[in-house]
Amino acid sequence: MRFGMRWLLAAWAVVALLTVAAGAGPRARVAEPAGMSARELTAMFQRYGDTSGDWLGADRTASVPLPDGRRLWLFSDTFLGRPGPGGDRPRSASLIHNSAIVQDGDQLRTVTGGSPARPASLLSTGDNGEFHWIGDASVLGDQVQVLTNRIRRTGPGPLDHTLAATELATLTLPTMAAGRLRPLPLGDKVSWGSEVMTDGGHTYVYGSEAAGTMKFAHVARVRGADLGQPWEFWTGQAWSPRVDESARLLSGVGTSYGVRKVGDRYVLVTHENNLMFSADFVAYTATTPAGPFEGPHYLFRAPETDAGHIVYDADLHLEPARPGTLLVSYNVNDLDEAVAYADASIYRPRFFEVQWPLRQARRLPAAPAGVNATPDGSGTARVSWDVDGDLSYRVYRRDVTAGQTHFVRLPGDAPGRFEFLTNGHRYEFGVTAVDKRGEGAMSPVAAMTATVPPPPPPSTVRAEPDSAGKVTLHWAEVPFVQLFKIYYRDLTAGQRGRTGAGAYPGQSATVGPLRHGHQYEFTVVAVGGGGDSVHSQGVRATVVVATPPAPGTPSAQPRPDGTVQLSWPPVAPGLAYKVYQRDATAGAADWGTPGITRTTQFRSRPLEHGREYEFVVAAVNDGGEGERSPVVRVRAQLAPPGAAPTRLRAEPRGTAVELTWRSGATWHWIFRRDLTAGEREFTREEVGAQGHEATLRNLVEGHEYEMTVAAFNPGGTGPQSGPVRVKVGSALPTGLAVTATGPGTARLTWRETRTELLYRIELRDATTGEPWRADPYPVDGNTYEAVLLTAGHRYEFRVRVNDLTTPPVAVVAR
Repeated sequence: MRFGMRWLLAAWAVVALLTVAAGAGPRARVAEPAGMSARELTAMFQRYGDTSGDWLGADRTASVPLPDGRRLWLFSDTFLGRPGPGGDRPRSASLIHNSAIVQDGDQLRTVTGGSPARPASLLSTGDNGEFHWIGDASVLGDQVQVLTNRIRRTGPGPLDHTLAATELATLTLPTMAAGRLRPLPLGDKVSWGSEVMTDGGHTYVYGSEAAGTMKFAHVARVRGADLGQPWEFWTGQAWSPRVDESARLLSGVGTSYGVRKVGDRYVLVTHENNLMFSADFVAYTATTPAGPFEGPHYLFRAPETDAGHIVYDADLHLEPARPGTLLVSYNVNDLDEAVAYADASIYRPRFFEVQWPLRQARRLPAAPAGVNATPDGSGTARVSWDVDGDLSYRVYRRDVTAGQTHFVRLPGDAPGRFEFLTNGHRYEFGVTAVDKRGEGAMSPVAAMTATVPPPPPPSTVRAEPDSAGKVTLHWAEVPFVQLFKIYYRDLTAGQRGRTGAGAYPGQSATVGPLRHGHQYEFTVVAVGGGGDSVHSQGVRATVVVATPPAPGTPSAQPRPDGTVQLSWPPVAPGLAYKVYQRDATAGAADWGTPGITRTTQFRSRPLEHGREYEFVVAAVNDGGEGERSPVVRVRAQLAPPGAAPTRLRAEPRGTAVELTWRSGATWHWIFRRDLTAGEREFTREEVGAQGHEATLRNLVEGHEYEMTVAAFNPGGTGPQSGPVRVKVGSALPTGLAVTATGPGTARLTWRETRTELLYRIELRDATTGEPWRADPYPVDGNTYEAVLLTAGHRYEFRVRVNDLTTPPVAVVAR
């Protein structure tokens, strides 16, 4: 259910509450620009999302300087398309799981996989149940090496996913063509690729581990710059080749965070993830890439949270930063799907910059005294301290049981109650004093163990069906609860048990699409520090799926094989389409049985060459078939065969010739010319041959012929094969001889070339000049007896078969 929300919380620690484990050549290098301000970069991506027509918004926002002076921006979940007239994100906007933008000066270009007609993720798993979220990257020679986290879906909710593996991808420079994906032997505990940092003779790779309610940073390294080389992992004391010995550096990081060497210290910048839904971004510093890290130093509070949006993830961008500043990107979204779709500008990168290093006053307020923390039994802690009226205060907390490494600043600046605790966890609290000069040191800590009962179920649950088969649930806020599980059952289908629809933060969730016309019952369970509540009271809704609108006018391209390739703009994600066609040349009125596809492309069956056809497309969902698109007309075209037949053979069979050849076509023309008769041009046989063999008759006996073969179809005739020569056989006998056998007699003999023939014997008295005359009786066999010859006269004999005669032979009669 509701896969459309899976992109909301890619980097939050709330995932842990569900126990989710988480073509031209290269140009010369140009000088880095003097720097771009955070305001300029934020405006650049807002402008591109509004005007590009392909990239609508994305999260992650890693950046890599390229050798030719360009900059590569890498993103995870990405919406494609253009905003609606009111600046909204259309519901038909496509979602892919990763993409890139190449920045060349002030020009941006989107890079995805697939084709322009059907863009897809730049890096694809080939599995609908898994996808890649982008990590950081670095340049190696003529390639960009990109670390990616392979994510597997585990359920229908936006948080129902788990880390499957970390893989290494390559993008070829300068085109950014995606190469092969290489699995790395790193397991599924740590999402590696939060940051890639080259320092000295090593490249350091940082990762994020989800465990319980915390996210922890890890670090590994490779010698040199090739991320495909063997990795070493920091154990807390040394570097080890074993990934299972990787140690936690600190808690409270996001899925992505930045680490770079600035001056003589290493700076780690992250969204403050020790608290859910925090608006703060903080920095930690260390003298080595593996820490220990000191902090946090609070850098920036995102204003978007004041409008009810959520912020997450951080990337540190040193190269485009202005001198003396840290330039940091972060991501924005909204828990309410309707809000996120109503304003396309929400789901785009934001940037902030701060002066670095931070300045600190010499004289600061003293640490407060008398700090005390006690559980009140309702899931909150009551913290008190000695108050000076001229000062304000900040309260910090550390979850010792969860392994939190650093204190996190809590809302509130006076003694009071502090919430969102986990039952049985031991907490430490500290307090700082603040005046106009700044914030002083932390007080001694006060510890306590929380007692948190299960929360009550949400009340006043409302269900609002839309016209797209989805139901949006709303419920009242539950104290100290930020996560809720949704369940439903199909009453129309008689379902008795409940089906889980995922876990959602906030006070609303959208479930679906569900079955049109079916009535469902929904319940909500609150997930708090004391466990799960009981189910809320059920609320019912009948699902409505309005039929989809008509697609835009399809484009139709005839193909050489006689088919027509159709494509059209998507109407909305998840739809099927029916494609209708009719023969316009024949004046057909009936559209016939449609073809069905789940994409926005369709190829027709082979059509009749030269005829015009009409096509329309209709989108289909659970509510039925929508209106049809405008008609598109196209003329089918079949290209002539492109290949000549091969291996042509000709064998004489008497006065006929048998031809054989190889070809992928069915129909062929046979061409011949009579070399003996001096013909220069080939003549085509009147009847085509089906298959790959034919017998030619009506040839002139004894003549030599040259023959070729060519495939043909309704689109024309293909190239002719190479010619072969063959001499047609003759029925004329050979070895003709005549002998005087007695007074007035002679015997004519010959060798037959074929049996069962009848011969005509022709003779004449050459002495008297007699013309040729034929014996009136045909002869079979190979002998003829002549009689009544005149002694001393010379006689000539010849044999005729059909229209051919042998050369004459002579004898003198006795």
